[in-house]
Amino acid sequence: MSTQSWDEAREEERLRDMEREWELHGEDSTDYYAALNVPRTASTEDIRNAYKQLSRLFHPDKHHDPQRREWAQRQFHNIHRAYEVLTDPRSRDAYDQLGERGVKMSKALGFKVQSPRDLQDMFEREVRRLRMEEVERWAQSKSKISVDLNSTMVTSPTYRMIAERYAGQLRLPSERVHIGSVFMKHSFKAELSNNLSAQVTGQMLNRQDHNSKNVIGTLNYSSDSIQHVSISIPALPPHTFTVKSTHTLSTGTIVNTLVEQHTPDFSTPPAIAVNFSRALSETTRAHLGVSTGNQYTLGSLWRNSPLIAKRSVLVDQDTTRRKRKVKRVPSNVVLSIFGPFGTRGVYSLNATAANKIPSLGGSYTFMFDKHFSIVTELELVGTDDWQPGGGYQGNRSDSAASAGTPLAGFRSLGDARISITVFSAISHLATFSWKVGIGFSSGVFMVLNLTRLEHSIQVPVILTPLPEVVVALCAIAVPVTTMLGLHYGIFKPRHRRLIQKRMDELKDEQRYQLHQQKRNADEAVRVMKDIVERSRKNAQATDGLFIECAYYGDLPFNITAENSNALLAVLDRAQASRTALSAADEPRACDVTYALHALVNDNQLVIAEGGSKQFLPGFYDPAFGVPKSLFVRYWFKDKLHEVVVKDNQALVIPIRAHCLE
Repeated sequence: MSTQSWDEAREEERLRDMEREWELHGEDSTDYYAALNVPRTASTEDIRNAYKQLSRLFHPDKHHDPQRREWAQRQFHNIHRAYEVLTDPRSRDAYDQLGERGVKMSKALGFKVQSPRDLQDMFEREVRRLRMEEVERWAQSKSKISVDLNSTMVTSPTYRMIAERYAGQLRLPSERVHIGSVFMKHSFKAELSNNLSAQVTGQMLNRQDHNSKNVIGTLNYSSDSIQHVSISIPALPPHTFTVKSTHTLSTGTIVNTLVEQHTPDFSTPPAIAVNFSRALSETTRAHLGVSTGNQYTLGSLWRNSPLIAKRSVLVDQDTTRRKRKVKRVPSNVVLSIFGPFGTRGVYSLNATAANKIPSLGGSYTFMFDKHFSIVTELELVGTDDWQPGGGYQGNRSDSAASAGTPLAGFRSLGDARISITVFSAISHLATFSWKVGIGFSSGVFMVLNLTRLEHSIQVPVILTPLPEVVVALCAIAVPVTTMLGLHYGIFKPRHRRLIQKRMDELKDEQRYQLHQQKRNADEAVRVMKDIVERSRKNAQATDGLFIECAYYGDLPFNITAENSNALLAVLDRAQASRTALSAADEPRACDVTYALHALVNDNQLVIAEGGSKQFLPGFYDPAFGVPKSLFVRYWFKDKLHEVVVKDNQALVIPIRAHCLE
């Protein structure tokens, strides 16, 4: 298969279908409803009537030949098993919830169950437990590691020149590439009940001028009316208490609320942020966020807050009476909108009005395919160092050291920066991104990020504090070309091989069972053949319902259900078609003429909707992992009819719409 003809999205969807089909129908599983040819909504009386009809065909006492009796015994065992399960209310409820596994569990625990409601609760708990086991290893823990690097002395010729000229005024690191800070965070989550969970998070920050560590406990609650509420309490200072909530209003608007209290004695006001999100159209969505910050008063309340009085922002936060700085949170209003642009693009626009750092920006994402995309961002940012009428105040730690150097001029301005981020999926669980940005005052930087499920490693790197175009172009060209080469040269071919390998594994597993399934279907046809032959002769003599031929599987005629008449010319060569099917390396369809005619009752054939037809007596799955159809060519009242239905669709014949004349 050539790369050009390989459709990744289509093959991934096909693999998901194969895995879903194997989970439902593999490993000797049986659809009891399909085995009896009744819908899932069938009453007990309907199930009993279907069982009686099939018993007339497969009950061992109906057959005197020892070989046929043995074959009939195997078929009748499956039919009787389905009848027993579906006519017992508790067993049927268990089967509807968890399949055959639920039936076995109900037998083991049924004597302890006092009511159907207890049984239902037990099944629901088992379903949740099985689902949680699949993701427990990774989803119940999260981690993040961030290591900030500064490679300015290596990657910026201009900065090296400035450093040599102003060596006495700049504080230069001893290493050419040095670590600016290290941040680590890890959390564990445990389910306390259906709606309640607890989470413990440990985090630490280590940088040259500041070290901190903390352990945070979080309680999460979710329900139908309140989608999510969480309360976080730190064990160590700074004691910042956090309350988050998510609500969905009747209008479809999603409301997210965040409340942060930075002092346990409430000497400073809480910072409250509310975000509204609503769909403007089928594809476009808008967000509006409002934050009060923590520098406000309500009448006389918080008038003496250290953040308001502009005194020292040092307040008592632990029993040793040490002084710690309280985080200043500015007030702001954020408006953003995003939606699709073209067939492969997504755009977003955002504006922030703040009393400290206003900003205006936008981004555009272009998706080469499902696993590779490039994001371009443009942002205009003000500066909290610029005070109207007062000029540049300079609150950075190195502002005094850089005074009188060319760096001070850039740092006194706001920032206009553009960045490009390349995303590539290494596997279906891991993603790697490489971001490069250049700003008028922030310089050139890049961020490497590796994410696997809920675990990530991030490495921000400062390449130069100056807007050096050459450094920026090199920094952009290297990741784009590298990631394109890795994606199309390594990741995508590897992903293709993994998909094909998994498909081959599923086919091998199914092929192992195909022989047994085909043998059971052949035995069923041999058991019913004499009875069906008499029924067919009677139907021909009385102009009743006579099935001339029927095929089930991935029909080799490339005919859709909307246009079955084109089969007429092909099926005139019925013997040639059967020969082609039997000679194929991998059978795509099977002849189910006799098996289908056995289901005719009073010149009418009804196959229930919803279940796969492969579980009907005399059927089997000849085309695992691909959509299957059933073609029927039949005569009724001396007129020819044809119909094609999909695997899970109902079939009712005869119908006037099927007539070809």
